[in-house]
Amino acid sequence: MTFLVALISGIIIILGIIIGTQNGNTLVTFHLLKWNFEDISLTLLLIESLLFGIVIAVIIAGINQIKLRLQLRSLKIKNIKLEKEIKAIKNMPFEEEEEEVEEVEEAEEEKEESE
Repeated sequence: MTFLVALISGIIIILGIIIGTQNGNTLVTFHLLKWNFEDISLTLLLIESLLFGIVIAVIIAGINQIKLRLQLRSLKIKNIKLEKEIKAIKNMPFEEEEEEVEEVEEAEEEKEESE
């Protein structure tokens, strides 16, 4: 994974150098909403656009990370509750179940006798 990150970073740096050297003297006019910026270096504009995109991506990823952590926390709490319920069910005595079965059988016998 580290090799892949280093490779991508190297490619981006090389592309940045190529774009910067080829467009170093190119001046452009930039219109942003109400503002007009004249005679700005194209390389500077590209670098600032790249940085702005990175900042927006980091903000969106951070918001997504917060949502995932909150969801994880609620799932952990739910998991703990379910584990407690399983332990409680495991610790239930079997006698109660036998008594309930006997009561059901008696009720069925009484129903059959009454018919």
